[in-house]
Amino acid sequence: MKQFILSFILLVTVNSGFSQGIGNIRGTIIDSLTMQPIENAEILIPKVGKATISDANGFFEIKNIASGYYKVVIRHLSYRSKEKNVELKDGQSLNLTILFSQEIKSLNEFIVTQYSERENLISKLPYIQTTMVQSQIKTSSAGGIGDFLRSSGNISGIRKGGSGIDPVVRGFKFSQLNVITDNGQKIEGGCPNRMDPAVSHLDIEDIKRIDIYKGPYALRYGPNFGGTLNLITLSQKIYDNFTINLDALMGFQGNWNGIKEKLSVSGGNRVFFFGLSGNYKDYGNYKDGSGNEINASYTKYNYGGYIGMKVHKNHTISFKYDESKGRNVDFPALPMDERKDDTRLMSLDYKGTFDNALLDFITFKVYDSDVKHQMDNKERPVSDTVVADSDISANNKGLRVETGINLNSAILYAGVDYENITKDGERIKSMILQPGLPVKKEKLWNNALIRNTGIFAQYSATFASWDVVAAARVDVNYGTSDEIVIFTPMQGEIYRYSTDSISFGFTNFSFNAGATKHLNEKFAISLSVGSGTRSPDMVERFIILLPVGYDKFDYLGNPKLKPETNNQIDLTFKFTDERFGLMQVNGFYSLLNNYITGKRLPPSVQKPLTKGVLGVKQFYNAGNARMRGFEFVYASPARYRLGVSFIAALTYGTIDNSSRYIINDQGQVTGDEEIVNDALAEIPPFEATAKLKYQLFDSKFVPAVEIRMVAAQNHISQSQYEMASPGFVTAKFYFNYYFSKHFSVTGGVNNIFNNTYFEHLNRNIIGEKYELYEPGRSFWINLYFKI
Repeated sequence: MKQFILSFILLVTVNSGFSQGIGNIRGTIIDSLTMQPIENAEILIPKVGKATISDANGFFEIKNIASGYYKVVIRHLSYRSKEKNVELKDGQSLNLTILFSQEIKSLNEFIVTQYSERENLISKLPYIQTTMVQSQIKTSSAGGIGDFLRSSGNISGIRKGGSGIDPVVRGFKFSQLNVITDNGQKIEGGCPNRMDPAVSHLDIEDIKRIDIYKGPYALRYGPNFGGTLNLITLSQKIYDNFTINLDALMGFQGNWNGIKEKLSVSGGNRVFFFGLSGNYKDYGNYKDGSGNEINASYTKYNYGGYIGMKVHKNHTISFKYDESKGRNVDFPALPMDERKDDTRLMSLDYKGTFDNALLDFITFKVYDSDVKHQMDNKERPVSDTVVADSDISANNKGLRVETGINLNSAILYAGVDYENITKDGERIKSMILQPGLPVKKEKLWNNALIRNTGIFAQYSATFASWDVVAAARVDVNYGTSDEIVIFTPMQGEIYRYSTDSISFGFTNFSFNAGATKHLNEKFAISLSVGSGTRSPDMVERFIILLPVGYDKFDYLGNPKLKPETNNQIDLTFKFTDERFGLMQVNGFYSLLNNYITGKRLPPSVQKPLTKGVLGVKQFYNAGNARMRGFEFVYASPARYRLGVSFIAALTYGTIDNSSRYIINDQGQVTGDEEIVNDALAEIPPFEATAKLKYQLFDSKFVPAVEIRMVAAQNHISQSQYEMASPGFVTAKFYFNYYFSKHFSVTGGVNNIFNNTYFEHLNRNIIGEKYELYEPGRSFWINLYFKI
């Protein structure tokens, strides 16, 4: 590794030779806000009458230009025109990075698309960043965002029911991932068992794209330990003339006997814009490949809208509001089902772009995310004796301010973000067979609070054949709670944390740096190193005796936990050729310090409150853990009607030291034993996905076949008594038929061969010894209308 890094540094110091005589002007056109390349931008040099168009990677080149001073003009239908004065010396190949700011404007029926499914497979940054776009959502039958994300490379999901699949990126999960909406808004779920992760509070039909950043790198968007998911919702538009658009969706899912509907109205003129939308989903139970019915029904709906105005040229202000509802959502792999979930999301946004050489843009966001979550065990066998109802309130409010500063061929992002998380809730137990006994009330959280204030900066630049990104952020984190007391009528007070011992604060520093060396027009190599630190979350700090882990234990929070840190390195090779296609190979290694997991407490220290569990575990810092893995991506050339893509990924995780509880023949825990280099639990196995598409009738009809191959997972955690899972192969067919600008159809069949299988990360069904199986064969269709 040292020899490689030294070789990489030597490459940095090698100067590119210059040809003699006339020179060339080339460069890359980049969106100043998203840092994505811009295709089809027009680059002109009026003085010599030469012009060209940027390619899918944002690259352009104009050759054979005499030395001198020139004005370079850059234009694009969706962006503000820009001019740049340059000096070209004799024999020079001048390399430019042009940062473009969006002109918030709709082109009526003509839609200009910057991103495509194919190009998004290759990261444009030194670390791995991919984007999943709306066209992929439309050709998917996924009922939720978590389910949809499982179609991306090295992204899995933890299934506990029919909805609310919790994303896992390279083995990182839960609060190890930073999940945001619209570049900054955060959502705190209510359920301690994460039946409502952040992604479940948005409807997938409202998503425009999902930006996925793998590793501790995208520090602009908040504290980042293992990855960032940025969910961009359908955005507002400015129109030349007053316009009103109507969009509708009707969909059907066969196996689930499920329906989904959407209706939205949007419009505006040169000064103001507005939008209203609503979604409805009603899905029943599904059957696995063997015909067994799985209790996975749910009903969800949401409604909301936005309104805004252009207060000045290139300055907009907008307000967005959304309410989502969940009713009777089944989770057969959890002790309870979701009876009712009411979520309200609000945000106020300002964006201004500037026509000067230094200041590029300023954005400001203030938001409020409020979740009311109710769940119970009334559909469980144990409810014949004890009925448990839980009612939880969770709130996350905050703000984010960011500015972009032009520095010649570079841009500096700088800003501040703040979030204030509060959580409170209790569980009420009623003894059905003993009505004379008092009702038990047990606190799950007791007015818990976490505040985080962050300051961040990111520098992105292009020098000759080098792309460089460096970032840093400082977070000041504080957590506290009211006094935690556990009291039972029979035993009295059995647990207490006083307020003085609950409050803890941290100052965390995160940083990263990376570079891409373009060896030539086809080959590039990237190296990134980063260190991302996150503070413990609400569950890890303050949860009060609930079975929230993979194993059958009540878990107890630990206010004295330390933050955990991910120290990671990524090495990526990229290849692009018009005849061969696109290819990317990435390898990564992560050293995790102060890794947070659970450790058993002896019964003499703490007894459980939940019936049927083996005991109590408390969160603690276990020392070091390690993750390593690779990702491979290939996509065939875009010029052919037949499109082929292949994605493969593997993550391997270990923990240096852990402990395993010992169970006797009677199923009782009798002690513990230490384990060295144990596997980390809930790490997805190796998997590969191959896709074939063919464009017919001028690309109006595009059928596709997808084959997914998943290996057995035998590298399993001994300390968690994790079970191995068998491998499987599934196939699906889907299509997209574009009839006209007013009507299109997507549809297909999942699990064509009706295989009976389960994902390694699927949880066990409560009361059973087998996992939650995936749906069997299912036909689906979506009808899209636009007026």
